[in-house]
Amino acid sequence: MPSVVMSIMQGPLCGALATMLLYGVICMQAFRYWQAYEHDRNILKCLVASICILETVHTALTVYAVEFYLIMHFGDVTNLAYAVWGMPASYVVGFIIAYAVNLCFIWRILQLSQKRWIAICFVVLATIRCGFGLANCSLSFYYPMWKIFRQHVFPTMVVGWVLSAVVDSAIAFTLCLYLRKRRTGMNQTDSILNRLLLYSINTGAVTSFCAILVVIMFLSLPNNLAFIGFVQVQSKLYAISFLASLNTRKRPETTKQTVPAVEGVALSFIPDISTFETSHQKSSHLPPIEVRKSIVMNIYGDDLDTGMGSTAHESEC
Repeated sequence: MPSVVMSIMQGPLCGALATMLLYGVICMQAFRYWQAYEHDRNILKCLVASICILETVHTALTVYAVEFYLIMHFGDVTNLAYAVWGMPASYVVGFIIAYAVNLCFIWRILQLSQKRWIAICFVVLATIRCGFGLANCSLSFYYPMWKIFRQHVFPTMVVGWVLSAVVDSAIAFTLCLYLRKRRTGMNQTDSILNRLLLYSINTGAVTSFCAILVVIMFLSLPNNLAFIGFVQVQSKLYAISFLASLNTRKRPETTKQTVPAVEGVALSFIPDISTFETSHQKSSHLPPIEVRKSIVMNIYGDDLDTGMGSTAHESEC
């Protein structure tokens, strides 16, 4: 009996513990967002609130599934052979979160590249990937026994998670490609771009690596549910990456530059206004000339109104 319990519940238990830990990170990121970006557009606020609510539901369902096996039916080995309804329900919520975050990053790619065909390709791939995930979850309701479920979802499980790794990697690579094209040579602008590049790379690498681990565990351990732990964690990684990308828009107030939100979604980099005075000696009939120059540059590519980020120069004399 101990070996059966370990093979069935070790993965879900470890995944539930990691899920609760990451849920705390999500709450911290959400709190920081509401504190710093209270003037964002309502559509973005609703999206953040929806993801937080879905993550709360996902965490509650994950905890319930572990409680069902280890507390409510402690010592009942027969129940270990069947999937409780909370498990597939939590996976449905996770796939919805992943799909929403993918669409947000695809929108950013569209605004940065202004190429609709790229966005359409990514939307199709992300939709197919989400469809595979929801199909597998629905089959778990019809085939609750683990062995029968594995037999019916083997091809769709492998294809769906391989596609997940490909989509996440492609989105991260495309974001990095178009962010690199926004380099201007200005230290302040490039430092923000470097942070965005780092977040994009980490997001795609971590979620893709998690998807690859799901496939490896599913194929190499046919009598073990270790892959479920990585399935549970992945949705939290999507939410953290999305909230972190929103919170990186604003640097600490101690710095000289600011990164305000435009219409709640678009982000602009506005260097300080510099004042230049003529170095020549003041003549008796010519007043000093004051020149002010401001540069507004959209490097995030999230502007819903203007589309592609642009650079504007204004001067007054």
